[in-house]
Amino acid sequence: MPPASAPVPPAVPPDVLRASLGQVLFRTARLFNELAVQRVQQEREPRLRLAHTTLFPHLNTKGVRPTAIAKQLGVSKQAVGPLLNDLVEWGMIERFADPHDGRAVLVRLTPLGGAAILDGLRVLRSVEAQLREELGEAKVEALHTGLTAAMDVLDRARAEVG
Repeated sequence: MPPASAPVPPAVPPDVLRASLGQVLFRTARLFNELAVQRVQQEREPRLRLAHTTLFPHLNTKGVRPTAIAKQLGVSKQAVGPLLNDLVEWGMIERFADPHDGRAVLVRLTPLGGAAILDGLRVLRSVEAQLREELGEAKVEALHTGLTAAMDVLDRARAEVG
């Protein structure tokens, strides 16, 4: 006999979600990212998905282990692997042997990958420009100042936790 289904929780009213700073930050960041990826897909790279963009802050031109990227993202190496494979196939990153540990593989940005990051930053600036146009310079500057201060507090708190 199948188990009884769990009761369906009541929907959380939007005003309750909007009252939570964390929820507003999560949703705003998601919408910002989604809009930026949509613009990149329209302009340059239709295959790029939001999941790929989570890798870019962890990539560099010196090399990083895929396991380190996975750990920083809080996912398995197997979850990161297909995304890295895509970026290799598209010429944005390359794999190479770790010179300090021949058993390990590193990934690094190629010139095309570096150009893609610069292009992505341009797209982010276009989203910021839209916010400035619609919200006004003063609100966007206050938002930036407040978020930067909050980021610093949270970075310190995370470091204290370990």
